[in-house]
Amino acid sequence: MLACIPLVLVAGPAHADRAGDALSEFTRCAGIVQPSERLKCFDTAVQELANPLTRAEGFGKPPPPRPDEVTQIRATVLELAKTARGRAIFILDNGQAWRQIDGDDTDVREPLTGKTMKVTIATGIFNSYDLTIEGRNGLIKVRRLK
Repeated sequence: MLACIPLVLVAGPAHADRAGDALSEFTRCAGIVQPSERLKCFDTAVQELANPLTRAEGFGKPPPPRPDEVTQIRATVLELAKTARGRAIFILDNGQAWRQIDGDDTDVREPLTGKTMKVTIATGIFNSYDLTIEGRNGLIKVRRLK
């Protein structure tokens, strides 16, 4: 079993799901009392880890989010600024700063006097982030500055 652990550790981020599954399988195998069944279980787990996935159905599908992965945040905008090119910069109450990307030409306007701007930032496709403003339609593509 100790010889199999380096296989799991060097699997890399692209294979993190498979490595985690394999580690779970190794743990399950370790609990099998019968030596021949335990060895068979370990052999199967190592074989599944060593062979890359070949199923065409899974090609191009994004991996499912991990249970502990944050896929969106909600915050209040403390300050809204503009770049020289007119792109919005959002300073949030959680200390983060987000900037509207250059490819997004959505006009972001200040909230009415006395009103707060509440936003949700969620993961988009292709490692992007989408900001939506509560009470307004549409989304704004952003990237994190701080």
